[in-house]
Formats: sequence, C-alpha cells, structure tokens
Amino acid sequence: MFLACKYYLSVLTLMLVFSCAYADKPMVFSTIEGGSVAPIVMSILTSAYAELGIDVKFKFYPASRGVLMADAGKYDGETFRGMDFLDEDTNLLPVMVVITEVAWWVYAKDVQFTVDGFKSLEPYRVSSRRGILAADNILKYVRKKFMLNTFEQTLLMLDAGRVDLAILPSEVSLAILKKTPMDIYPLKPAIRVDKLYHFLHKKHEALIPEITRVLQRMKRNGEMKPL
Repeated sequence: MFLACKYYLSVLTLMLVFSCAYADKPMVFSTIEGGSVAPIVMSILTSAYAELGIDVKFKFYPASRGVLMADAGKYDGETFRGMDFLDEDTNLLPVMVVITEVAWWVYAKDVQFTVDGFKSLEPYRVSSRRGILAADNILKYVRKKFMLNTFEQTLLMLDAGRVDLAILPSEVSLAILKKTPMDIYPLKPAIRVDKLYHFLHKKHEALIPEITRVLQRMKRNGEMKPL
C-alpha cells in the first residue's frame, strides 16, 4: 500500500509540474483536414493531455503543409501520422503508442478482382488524396494516378467513370457514402493497414514519457479502438 501511495504521489507531482509548465497557453498540434480519423484522434489526445493538466488545440491543414509547420516548430507537434513519413532530419519525435489503425480500401465501379498488393493496381487509372504518403506509396505502380484535394472528390471521380479505382481509408469512405450514396463497391482485402502515432516537436521531448504512460493506460482500458 505504501508503494501504491508513493506511485500516485509521484504521478500527481508530475501532473502539477506539467500543469505549471504549460499553464500559460495550450499546446497546439497540426492536423490533416477532412475525413473522420482526425476527430477520433483529437478526442483521444484531448483526454490524454487533460490527465496531465494540459489544454490542447488543433489547427487543420492540407496533409503535407501541416507536418512541415509542425516540423519547423511553429506548432507543438502533429496530431497523428504513420511512421513512414519520417526521415533522418525530422524534428518530430513519435510517441510510441499506436493510437489507431487505418485500413485502406480499393473502391471500384465497373471492375472486379482480388486485391493482392500494390502491383495488382498496375493496369488501372486510380484516384486518391494528394499530400498523403501512404496514398502515394499505394499508387506507385498504377497506369495513371489522379491526386485530388479531398477523399470525397476521389469517390465522385470514380462514380463519374473518370477513373477505374479510388483508394481511401475505410472509415472515411463509409462516412462519405453514408452522406452521399454512390454506385460503387469495395474490393477486398484491404490493400494496406497503417498504424498511426502522435508526434511531438523535439522541444517537448521531456513530455514524451508522461504522455506515453497516459496513452498506454487508455489503450489497456479499451479507450482506443481500430477504425
């Protein structure tokens, strides 16, 4: 019991330290605009940082611009990304807890085939959203690719018959099709599944162990679900 009390006192002390350090203004994270993934992750991070007594805000940007601004230190970090956008020169440090997983689906209108890796898309004209590295990687073998500003535009282009396939996360596609039904269908299995992580600018490196601890607890308690 003594050890348990000592542990909780230590946690409360750390919370007080971080609350004081970040009391003047909230932390601000860049976030990819559009889609249904961001609101889910934002809710998780808002709860996690609240446990440390830290308020957070989010700024929406196109995918590539937001991460550049976070990397330059204009914001305190990036709300979520996959690991594959990192390079050796980045100033962003990952919080090593998988916040959620995103399955990428192939949608079609007039073709049928079993999805078997990126090369199975080779004969087709394919649309997806620009500025997202995962989409660029999936489309590297296609006959012709069309990169658009939103995922909704990718599906509308497919529905209009201007491309053969569209690539987007399953949760995003389901939300779009619920609002705007279209005569299209998914091809299975998923072509890619991404693990998403939260990133902090290196100036906040001291905060990483504590936000990691909170996110790990939330994960154990089932407060983070795959999309």
